[in-house]
Amino acid sequence: MSEVTSPYQRGVPCWVDMGSPDPRASLDFYRGVLGWAGEIGPEELGYYTNCTVRGKRVAGLMKLPDPGMPIAWTTYLAVDDAGAATTEARDAGATVVLPVMDVMDLGRMALLSDPTGAVVGLWQAGTHHGAELVNEPGAPVWNELMTRDGKAARDFYAAVFGYTYEDMSSEGFEYHVFLVDGRPTGGIMTLDANWPDEVPAHWAVTFSTDDTDAAADTVRNTGGSVTAEPSDSPYGRYASFKDPNGAMFSVMQNTEDAGETSAAP
Repeated sequence: MSEVTSPYQRGVPCWVDMGSPDPRASLDFYRGVLGWAGEIGPEELGYYTNCTVRGKRVAGLMKLPDPGMPIAWTTYLAVDDAGAATTEARDAGATVVLPVMDVMDLGRMALLSDPTGAVVGLWQAGTHHGAELVNEPGAPVWNELMTRDGKAARDFYAAVFGYTYEDMSSEGFEYHVFLVDGRPTGGIMTLDANWPDEVPAHWAVTFSTDDTDAAADTVRNTGGSVTAEPSDSPYGRYASFKDPNGAMFSVMQNTEDAGETSAAP
């Protein structure tokens, strides 16, 4: 297990959150699948809810501000200066979706669409550093960008965040792990023609679990769907799901290998 008590390094995925039409129902769903606890936040803060494991924040839920908005998990990358990072990203080809804003004393945030169309958040830590727990059941273990143009994505994130890459590709599969100061902290997967056209560029999140098969059963029994059945990988037993609102996420049964290649400061 890994508890996080200090700000994340620039470029490291540090937080995930999601807008839901019904935060209470979403929290109940993820409580069953991932063991989360939490109290629905006040109306004046958009019902923003910190989801916790062992009392430590691992993710956020909020009331979807517009029913027409897509329902998806958003990954946030740590930055030292959200304003400067937004300018750098825009100069490198990103589109600003939500300008930099203060979130009380918790920090500063912005939302961007990268040059390949994937939405990603920036988080400048204040009193809230990001996920307080990683690499144990219920907490984030991996974040990856899924995109049709892997080269454009790699060039953009290298220019803005200084990423370097380890090529993990094989025949028919293009995948690069991105490194911050030489440490693997996430991945970029190039979507090929086998992926349906309706799958957009997006940042995906994988949460750790102690039982992938049990998580899949819970998803099926509580209104979600299994999009990739549990299967073994070199890093652990993996499965992908959609929650009852259609938000995609994955789980990985915790292993030492997975813990060594996950995002933390």
